[in-house]
Amino acid sequence: MSLEPPLTAEEFLSFQEGDEHIFEYVYNVYFDVIVKKVYRLCKEVAVAEEITQESFVQLYLHKENLKDAEGIYPYLYVVSKRLAISHFRKKVNQEEYENYRASSWEESTDENQKRIENKDLSAVIQNAINELPQQQRIVYQMNKLEDKSYHEIADMVGLSKNTVRNHIATATKIIRLKLHNFLFLLLLIKILFSI
Repeated sequence: MSLEPPLTAEEFLSFQEGDEHIFEYVYNVYFDVIVKKVYRLCKEVAVAEEITQESFVQLYLHKENLKDAEGIYPYLYVVSKRLAISHFRKKVNQEEYENYRASSWEESTDENQKRIENKDLSAVIQNAINELPQQQRIVYQMNKLEDKSYHEIADMVGLSKNTVRNHIATATKIIRLKLHNFLFLLLLIKILFSI
């Protein structure tokens, strides 16, 4: 297809004055050529056609700025290329934004979920400790939370070292069982919600 200006000087002046028939003629001459060039950039027919349409709108709006008919094709080519690049940038920015939003939402959701789970876990541990018999609870807290040795606890509470060891072992088993039940329930909930 020839890209020579399809208009005489007289027709070009009519084109610049807004003659619809001449504009339609120019549209029909260049539309397919511009669509093919834009398609090479964006690889989407609908987008290429939309960009080409917009290029013709820009041509119509700025037709007075053209010096002669030879400037029609270069104008359409440059405008369509700019619009295609602009479309590509918007698409990349939109995809980056969507990816960022999705990942930050997931991270935020994961962080919130972990915070809730940690809070629940702390509550389960504290409840388990509070439900221990008083002497067992005191001995367990001194050992696990205050980091005191069996010997120190035995001296402070007035129990034998073996009794302290037994209290701590029993308390640890009870708390472990409650934690195990809580974690099993938490895992079950995650599995059910992921289905």
